[in-house]
Amino acid sequence: MEASAKSTSIDPFAAPRWHGARAPEPWPDALLENFCLRMSSQGMCVSRAMMSCDRRYALEQISHGHNMADDTLRAMAVELFRHFVTQRSGIAGVH
Repeated sequence: MEASAKSTSIDPFAAPRWHGARAPEPWPDALLENFCLRMSSQGMCVSRAMMSCDRRYALEQISHGHNMADDTLRAMAVELFRHFVTQRSGIAGVH
């Protein structure tokens, strides 16, 4: 094998990569955990790992949460979506 050949092995312990333009800040831990638990109580299974590394999956789950007949879950979904938009736009969130 040539010395210039690069190894293409995949590190299974590496941090997940966001399938988007740049890696965002992680979701707020408590909010994401409560969102997943609340979705579970509505019969929807949400993967925290997928929420962290797949933008389409995350937006789909946020959309499902927003459309549920649960005002608390809807508020969580709005907060997660605002976090998502803030990360994508580069605009600092309002606290």
